[in-house]
Amino acid sequence: MIKLTNLFQAGAKSPILWGTLATAGFYGLIHADVLGGQFLRRYCAGHPVEYVETAMFFVGLAVLVVKALEILGQYQAVSRPVLGPLSPTGRLAEDCGVLLDRLGDLPSGRRNDYLVRRLREALEHVRHRGSADALDEHLKYLADLDAGRQQSSFALLRIIIWAIPILGFLGTVIGITLAVANLAPSALEDSLPKVTAGLGVAFDTTALALALSIVLMFGQFITDRAEGALLAEVDDRVWAELEGRFEQLPAGPDGQLAVVRRMAETVVGATEGLVRRQAELWQESMEVASARWREMADAAGKQLQTALSSALAASLKAHGQQLAAIEQSAAEENRRYWNQVQRTQAQNTQAMASLQEALAGQAEVLGRAVEAAGEVARLEDALNRNLAALAGARHFQQTVMSLAAAIHLLNARLAEPPAVVPSIQLETKRGGTQAA
Repeated sequence: MIKLTNLFQAGAKSPILWGTLATAGFYGLIHADVLGGQFLRRYCAGHPVEYVETAMFFVGLAVLVVKALEILGQYQAVSRPVLGPLSPTGRLAEDCGVLLDRLGDLPSGRRNDYLVRRLREALEHVRHRGSADALDEHLKYLADLDAGRQQSSFALLRIIIWAIPILGFLGTVIGITLAVANLAPSALEDSLPKVTAGLGVAFDTTALALALSIVLMFGQFITDRAEGALLAEVDDRVWAELEGRFEQLPAGPDGQLAVVRRMAETVVGATEGLVRRQAELWQESMEVASARWREMADAAGKQLQTALSSALAASLKAHGQQLAAIEQSAAEENRRYWNQVQRTQAQNTQAMASLQEALAGQAEVLGRAVEAAGEVARLEDALNRNLAALAGARHFQQTVMSLAAAIHLLNARLAEPPAVVPSIQLETKRGGTQAA
């Protein structure tokens, strides 16, 4: 993926690619009669040398456009700080590592800028030497390197600016050669158009080459000045970013004392590093031992868990069997109880039927008693009438005997089922008559 990205970026910045595309588009518009008319046809498409000159001009123009875009983008980036605020620690190694990491975190499109590249090279110099004493001279050296890179970046454009007039001279030679070759003194009038055409090729190619070279030279001048100004801005920004960031040792005894102090600090730092490393090793050893103990504890726990699981499963199985037996016993007991309840209920039902029959008999007896009571009432009426008759006949003794007989008869009737009570007739004799 990174290789594809780099390839795409290289293709996007390739002046040859863009110049070829611009040449194809330009001649497409000319041959389609969209651009220029006869003027461009004569000076740009009249001879193969003119095609080559135009193609080289567009390649050089693409160099200038790509260069101008890069300069414009770097101008916008130079005004922003890159390394951040100054670090109060003054420790060179740590600061350089952090700052280099910060530069590495920048977008890939900015890593090759003048500013970023110079800061990276300066920081690598300081980290390599472990001191910022010779930083000023190294920054001047880096500035000279960037100036050399600036000049070398125009190499292709310089070759194109040099080659276009050469092609114009080549077209001049070719045109004059054609004119001389077509010149016939015996048929001067017939050969004159060919001679004129040859001279036209010579002058047209030379004029086009000179015109295109002038345009490219002015473009190179403007771009070169803009890039020189950019390099000056980069110099100022680099000094602003690195000035006061690192401690520089003075000359003389103070510098030597500072060197000794730095060496002592280095030894102390190395000792602290060794102590930290030893502590880390101890910590790692303790962690390994703790991990082993945890593994052993986990294994023992797994075994104990397995044993407990087996015991629990056996206990649950036995408990389930006991519960099943208890449930079966309870079901049997419930069945016996409900059978007894059903038998008791059947007996109660039979008793209720017997009671109902007894109640029916009592009701029948009560009905008979009621009927007997009615008979008694009738007997009382008859007795009253007979008593009245006896009172009138003055046969009291016979009446009493009749009453006793009636009472005996009534008692006999109450002891038996009620039947039709015959009417009692009391007989008395009075003057040869009967009373009932």
